[in-house]
Amino acid sequence: MDTLNQTDWDVVISGTGLSQSLLALALSRSDKKILHLDRNAYYGGNEASFSLSEAEEWAVQHRSEGSPFGHASVVKAPSVGGQQEDNRLSSSRAYALALAPQLIYAQCSLIPALVSSGTHNQLEFQAVGSLFVVQPSPNGPRLARVPSAREDIFQDTTLDLRTKRSLMRFLRYVASYEKQDDWQQRKSLAFSQDLSDAFALPAASHGPLLALALGSDAAADTTMGVAVPRIARHVRSIGVFGPAFGAVLPKWGGLAEIAQVACRACAVGGGVYMLGNGIQAVSQASKEKLAVTLMDESKITTKWLIGGIDDIPTPARPPQTEFPMGSSTFKSISIVSSPLSSLFLPTSEGGVMPAGAIVVVQNGDASSAPVHILIHSGDTGECPSNQCILYASTVHPDGFDILDNAIDNFLRSIDEQTIPDVLWKMQFVHHLPDLSGSLYGSGCDQGNLIVFPSVSTDVVLEDNVMENIKIAWHKITGKGDEMFMKFEPRETVGVDDEEY
Repeated sequence: MDTLNQTDWDVVISGTGLSQSLLALALSRSDKKILHLDRNAYYGGNEASFSLSEAEEWAVQHRSEGSPFGHASVVKAPSVGGQQEDNRLSSSRAYALALAPQLIYAQCSLIPALVSSGTHNQLEFQAVGSLFVVQPSPNGPRLARVPSAREDIFQDTTLDLRTKRSLMRFLRYVASYEKQDDWQQRKSLAFSQDLSDAFALPAASHGPLLALALGSDAAADTTMGVAVPRIARHVRSIGVFGPAFGAVLPKWGGLAEIAQVACRACAVGGGVYMLGNGIQAVSQASKEKLAVTLMDESKITTKWLIGGIDDIPTPARPPQTEFPMGSSTFKSISIVSSPLSSLFLPTSEGGVMPAGAIVVVQNGDASSAPVHILIHSGDTGECPSNQCILYASTVHPDGFDILDNAIDNFLRSIDEQTIPDVLWKMQFVHHLPDLSGSLYGSGCDQGNLIVFPSVSTDVVLEDNVMENIKIAWHKITGKGDEMFMKFEPRETVGVDDEEY
């Protein structure tokens, strides 16, 4: 299409982040005229993935304070002649660094949607294996695997029989916590205190159990109502995809890969795509349509306009107007000079070789937020096979210093002859806006304008992503739940369109 000026659409979607792209997938069989834009020159929005040079360009663009990203910087290890192959960066395209490396539990509502739409055939998921904790000890930081299933607990030689029985009692409670008579009364109790009082679990077990929740808050601020559902999500997912693991990650760049595949499906269904062109202004053209001015000054109309909080100006929010900062998560992406093979062992006899591992770094202070490190091996396609990627995050107010210290402690805790080097590091702050009191709330639904809330900065992809997409799809199509993401195979497909 040569020009968009004076064109009319059924649906205009702004931004190619995960939520917008999955909505495009959901609408790809709706026979609606869809225009999908992104002001960026790349797919994925806040969930994009980058080559090395692209990441460095992105960091320059986000080095100042801003929303949703700010304070970005890149640090490279000094180049020394005669370095071993493991201690050198490969070419830029050898890397696919994810802004959103979230793991996906088997119980996540995204999985059945990808399967029923046939999109899973275009994606490759890999196992996330063991979860470890790094804790302080008199001899330096200590790395320990967290037992998370019945077999793990009974095979753990560091636990005495009484503790094993108490852990099993706690996990049985977690597995059916909604049906427990005392659950409503216990939700507000402090997690660590209730582990001691109700389950007779020693203090040494509290940190590993809290790690299973993968929560961002400090132990002292974590209640049963927060921790137990998250631990249940972990426990219930074990064994769904295969023995002894419960979470997966998308190969080739995290959530960005899902977004790209979803956009491709919409394009096959007739959707029109344009990168490098976003929305400049929105007004009401009539009772049923919106008038939209694009960044290239094209003027279009649409029945429905959908986008993310960063992608759509509204009559109540002029372009470039920022919301006050809400929560802030400090993040870093590090390329390490070792494959860290000891972390990627099968979690059961004959089990699959995982491509991901999780490390929770705890400093022993119950009032301090933990650091989560998602570790991706070269099998993910995100780096060469002789290296690995560390995705670290924390909400601790001393963010970057805490991340650096956690990564240093983690690398020192690994049983390798030499401590691996960090060859390249990008750090940044990811802000989620404070939407309290705004027309957006947890999202926005004003007539024919729908604004998705930001995807959580959590290390786990949350179910509310699919819930928001389904609500938007219902409004646009008027169809029932039984039709959501339920696609029959296309009658005729080309080579590039197969499975869509």
